[in-house]
Amino acid sequence: MAKAETYDDLIFQLGDLARDRLAGKPNCPRTMDRVYRAEAALGARQEELAALEQQMNDEDAAWQDYLGQYDQRRAVQAEIVKKWKKAVDAVEGQLKTIRKTLISRRADLRYAQTSLKKMEAKHADLELTTQDDSKLAMSRDNIKKNRLQSMRMTREVEDLERQVDLALTPKPGQPGAPGLVAHKRMLDMEDQMTARKEALEQALADYDAAIAQKEDEVKAADEYLEQALFLLGEDVYSQRIADAQLAPFYPRLDRAR
Repeated sequence: MAKAETYDDLIFQLGDLARDRLAGKPNCPRTMDRVYRAEAALGARQEELAALEQQMNDEDAAWQDYLGQYDQRRAVQAEIVKKWKKAVDAVEGQLKTIRKTLISRRADLRYAQTSLKKMEAKHADLELTTQDDSKLAMSRDNIKKNRLQSMRMTREVEDLERQVDLALTPKPGQPGAPGLVAHKRMLDMEDQMTARKEALEQALADYDAAIAQKEDEVKAADEYLEQALFLLGEDVYSQRIADAQLAPFYPRLDRAR
């Protein structure tokens, strides 16, 4: 048995058809302007969403290109290191603990710097939303403490980096010098790759959040367009605008009411 036509479904179909049939005509209802605005808003949100998705894809493509170049450059240095393996292993044994500490301290520093930025942003909001001097003073003190801590960590990281750099800088006439230079280049490349990967992960997370928000905006704009078409349909029906394709809806709507 066929499903009975509902008033709401018919009104929406009438509005959707009227959009195409009456646009720009003298008998076009004023509610058509709402449809135009809704279509423009939806189109703009869809373009913004597409742009965000393209930017995200571009970031990933750039990362894949970078990885390919990274692997090639690293392979070149690895061959040199292999040739002078004994000299490199001797120095690497001395640097193992320092390098481990350096990697850990760099991670701590990145976390501290991120936390500091969040605290500064929160304080900026607090200055706009409260006049409580005690809260503002506490916030400033916390920022000051974290800023000093970040500075100390920065100096510690720089000191560890100098130790590594010094150990991997060959002295004049030192056996295996080409291997040490190549090994240092490899470590620098790895550090750069790690930093770039973390930046990419943060960028992709930001894009994910922005895309999710934009998808909500697209959904809301689409719902607004549907409402505009529904209102247009009601306007056309109430006026019973003469049109060969619209007119058959009127008796069907009369029955469905």
